[in-house]
Order: sequence, then structure tokens, then C-alpha cells
Amino acid sequence: MEKPTQRYQDVARLFREHARLQDPETIFEPATSEELSAAERALGCRFPASYGWFQREFGYFPNGPLDIYSVRGAEPPSVNIVGINVEVRDGYLPLPPHLILFSDSGGSDFYCFDTSALERGECPIVWWDHEGSEVRPPELVAPSFLDWIEAELRERAAEAKESLLDSVGYVHLDWIRNWLKNK
Repeated sequence: MEKPTQRYQDVARLFREHARLQDPETIFEPATSEELSAAERALGCRFPASYGWFQREFGYFPNGPLDIYSVRGAEPPSVNIVGINVEVRDGYLPLPPHLILFSDSGGSDFYCFDTSALERGECPIVWWDHEGSEVRPPELVAPSFLDWIEAELRERAAEAKESLLDSVGYVHLDWIRNWLKNK
């Protein structure tokens, strides 16, 4: 097991900050190396190294800032990476075997590890449209798991700022924008 990179540690710190802002009492249930290995065997894949580090540090966390499936034996199976992948493959969705679902993007569409492109311990993240086909391949959304987490957290932070500004009366909006520019 290789040691987490500085980049991972920076993204993990950002994730922890977002989790604490969303719910100050967030409890992380880290996964073990045995749980990680068992999930890889069950799915017939190698996870990106950064996902392994993430699971060993955070594991399962209900109500976190992002919905990321855990290797832990969480209930219901829809939050467990093995359970959701088996459920989808055995169900009505034609998920290619090299795509490993790790997060729900809404409406039965998923973010996946494209394990066919695993290189130097990392693989790209793709968005898989459940209504897609072999003709329409999954859409690349990030070069790695860490890039995906960071982009998702930054997008949510920007949305939260916009939401806060939207809730302020329009009379004060220009004043606040000018004040923020001058800070």
C-alpha cells in the first residue's frame, strides 16, 4: 500500500472542511484494507489508489458533502460500491464491466471509474448515462478521482455563495458585490 500524496492530503482536507460545514457532527467510518481488497475481488477490478486512500480515511459517512459509495458493508446496499454495482449489472441497466459506479449523479445516471484506462494507479472519471448505448460512450468528467472530488466541492461552494447572495434583498446586492470585490 503506497503512501497518500500531498495532493490527496490537500483534497482530503478540503473534503473534511466541507463535511464539517454541512454537518459539524459528521462521523466518518473508515474502511479497512481487507474491506477494500474484498470489494476489488467482488467487482474484479483495481480501484484508483486515491479512492483506496479516501476509503481508508473516510469510508462510509451518511449525510456527507458528496455521495461516494463505500467499500464498507453499509446498509442499504445502494450506498455500498459492491452492492450498487451488482444491483445495476443484475438489473435493467447495461453497465459495461470496466465501469465501476462510485457516485450517483441523479436520475439513475452515475459517475464511474473507467478501469479500462487505469494508469499509474489512477483512472479517469466518466459520467454514465443509463439511457446511453455502446454507440454513445460515457462522457469524461475528470482525469482522476481527486480532480472529481475537488471540482465537485468547489462547484458546491460556488453554488452556496450564489444562494446566499440570492437570499439577500436586491437593494443590498450591489453594495455586497462591491464590498466583496474590494476585500
